[in-house]
Parts: sequence; C-alpha cells; structure tokens
Amino acid sequence: MTRIHSNFHTTVLLIAFAALAACSAPPQNTNDATPAPAPPALTKIAVVVTPSPAWTPTPNSATIIDRYSVRYGDTLGAISARFDISVDDLMRINGITNPNALQIGQQLKIPVVVTRGAPGDKLLPDSEVVYSPAYASFDVSAFANQSAGYLAVYREKVEGEMLTGAQIVQLVAERYSVGPRVLLALLEHQSGWVTNAAPTQNQTAYPIGNVDTMRQGLFFQTSWAANRLNEGYYGKIAGRLAAFRLKDRARVRLAANANPGTIAIQNILAQLYGWDAWQSHIGNDGFIATYRRLFGDPNQFAIEPLIPPDLKQPALRLPWSDGELWYYTGGPHAGWGDLASWSAVDFTPNDIAGSGSCIVSRRWALAAAPGKVVRVERGRVVLALNGGDFQGKGWTLLYLHVAAAGRVAAGVQVNAGDRIGHPSCEGGESDASHLHFARLYNGQWIGAEMLPFILSGWTIAPADQAYDGTMTRGVESREACNCRDDPKNGVVADAGTAR
Repeated sequence: MTRIHSNFHTTVLLIAFAALAACSAPPQNTNDATPAPAPPALTKIAVVVTPSPAWTPTPNSATIIDRYSVRYGDTLGAISARFDISVDDLMRINGITNPNALQIGQQLKIPVVVTRGAPGDKLLPDSEVVYSPAYASFDVSAFANQSAGYLAVYREKVEGEMLTGAQIVQLVAERYSVGPRVLLALLEHQSGWVTNAAPTQNQTAYPIGNVDTMRQGLFFQTSWAANRLNEGYYGKIAGRLAAFRLKDRARVRLAANANPGTIAIQNILAQLYGWDAWQSHIGNDGFIATYRRLFGDPNQFAIEPLIPPDLKQPALRLPWSDGELWYYTGGPHAGWGDLASWSAVDFTPNDIAGSGSCIVSRRWALAAAPGKVVRVERGRVVLALNGGDFQGKGWTLLYLHVAAAGRVAAGVQVNAGDRIGHPSCEGGESDASHLHFARLYNGQWIGAEMLPFILSGWTIAPADQAYDGTMTRGVESREACNCRDDPKNGVVADAGTAR
C-alpha cells in the first residue's frame, strides 16, 4: 500500500435530465498532514459561542503560518508561485534540501501576511454541520420531493449505480459525516436546486460552484463541498487552519471565538468567492438566510456539547484474529476524503504482497466491539456500538475496503471478534488491499490528536504528517510504514487488554 491511498470518490459517469459537458478526471486526492500544535482539550471541541460585537476588518497586519498539503501533480515551483513566495524561502522554511522530493500529503509551512479578520458570529451549531443525532429522523428524499425543485428529478450514475439526487446527498452526508441539511442549503444558496425546477445550464452543471478543482455533476460537487466543510470544521479543532484562502487569493484570519460549525461554512464560501462577495455570503442575508428559509432556526437542532468533555473511548480490540500478524501501514489520517480529522488508521494482512496487490485477503477483519451493522455499501461497513440504527449517534466504527464476498450484512448484530469481511481494494481509492479503520462519536470524526486511540492496549499516536505515527503498548513500539517489516510495523493480535 502506498500513501497515495485515499478514500475519496471514484470515477462516475454523469447522466442528468439536462445535457452536461463531458468531465475530466478528478485530481488525485490525498490526506492532509500538518505539523500541528498540541491538540486542544476535548472541552474545546464543541464550545458554545456567543455572537461577537459588530464586525470590522482588522486594520493591523500580522504574519501567520498557513499550511498547504502537497497534492498529486504539485511541484515546488508551482506552489511557490501560488503563494507568492520564492522557492528558496519555501525550502528554507520547511527544511527541504531536494526540491524534487515532495511527497503527497506532505505539509508545507507558508508564511502569509494577513490584514483582514473573519467575524465570530455563530452561523450554525456544530451538531448541524456534522451528521449528528440531530439528523436521526431527517428524510432527504421526502424533503427534496416536497420542495419540488430540480433535485427531486435529478439522476446520476455513481460508481456504477443510478442514484436519485436525494440519494446522492444522503450518500455524501454519510460518507463524509456532514449534515445533509447543510448540503441542501448550499445547493439552494448556490444554484436553487432544491426549490427551482428549472435552473440555468451553468447551475445545472455546477450546483455548488465552478472553481478549478471541481468537476460537474451533483456527486462530485457535493463531495467537494463536504470535504471543504470538514477542512474548516476540523481545521479549527486541531489548529491546522490558520486563515481562510479566498477565491481571489486573499487571506483572512479565523475568529478565535468562532465555533467549528461556523468555520466550516465560512471556509467553503471563502473558496467560492472573493473578499467583497464573501462578506455578503457569510452575513445575515447570505447563506444563513437561505438555510432559515428552508429549515427555520438552526438552533432548534442544536446538541451542545456535541462531544462530552469527559468522553472516553470504549474498549476496542485489534480488528483481526489473535495470533495473526498484520502490518501497521498507515498512521492516523482522515476518516474520509483528505481534510477531516485524523481518525483512521490502516492495517494490511500478511497475505498481501504489498503495494500494487489488490487481491482479496483470505484473512478476516473482525468487529472491534459489540454493535449493530447499520450501513454496508461499496466496501464500506459502519458498525454502531450503541446498538441503534443510526450512524450519527454515539460511538461508530468505520471499516473501509471490505470485499463484497463474505462481507457482513446490514442489520446484523455482532459481538467483539465476529467477522466483518475480507480486506481488499473495494471502496474509495486504494492501490493495495488493506483495512481502513476509523472512529466517530455523534457524527464527529474522533482523531487520534483529539482522544487516545487504543486497540487491545496499543495506543496509537499521530505524527506531524498524515499516515505517519506510532503504536505503543508497555515497552513495545511499532512505527507506521508502507512496508512489511516485522519488528518495525508488524503487530500480532493477542488477548491484550482492550481498553
């Protein structure tokens, strides 16, 4: 398995009721990795924010350290031009000695002079931006049909299956764990898809917006939007986002008192608009007015705190059989997409030859705790540990790249150690068979930088870069590595304490 792995969307064929232009292939997607400051305490994850005083742009300039995640196709020269910094300075600041040795997911420090500040007025509660218990009874299809807009009649082929517009919104909400009401409000705000039965040709092709990195069609557009919502939300929590990058290349400091849900909305709109327009879209007559027109007061859905300050992980075992050797091939990285919290780790069974081998493993991935399988689709298995039927309530575990053959069915109640399925390359994107394993609580991705990630007594710790990190238990230590090195990253499951 290489670190080009991600769990972003795969290629889709677009079929709509309006003629759309042909799409080009999406850029390769990788997970962010950032030299981050010490992680904030859990009490800061779901802080209740009161409105700030009337907003005026900050007149005093300040230099902040922005961070950029190297993506597929990037060069140091192109990055330096994008951020108006010389290649020499970029290399010096980041300790780079070889300009041709960039790695996908590598985090670069970018000094930016910022003269403007964002408002801290609360737009949405956190529980509305993530796929939280606030959505347990929300029916996307019913709302779309009731609204009678273009979304209600839209169809698109996604990963070989024809889906309705509402099914696409639901799928994206589940995969990225973002609030479907927020996605619907963005669609309405940007293109009128929810209530307008006849959007323009450009609105039909680009329901969220037309920027360089976005393909046409609802699936790609909402996936892009969900990823950017997560970038803002978890960038605030983990301290990885210092400033918004607006479409006109302006930089704007985050308000220190803004909650993660507000930062998420401000972040996606920043990438769609320049400074003047952005102020309007984040104001009282902008996105939030569209949301209120569709759904009313967002505070009616508030669950605060979304994450209890004393949250503890339940007992989890290593997700494979005792006595088997698997390899720790991916340290903490994003649970879905490349911009969410570092809530996932990768393990590769020892019967997989290595990078480039997508043969389905004969080994079994196992339930790490008792629970109910609430969702199974395209290599993705979601296990709810509270025994309920909704993935956004309480503790939830994500298993990704699980082969269809032998895979557990939705609705099955499992005990710790029961079989989930065989690791493969199915679902998301992967160049080698492995298991991608992640945690959520109340719909929020729970990163190893936020709360200790413990499996059978092994404590998983993140590093400065995504996919790096360690596992320790007593005097034993393993290091995440894209390799098959028994002493370095080989882990044999045993009856060690699952805590």
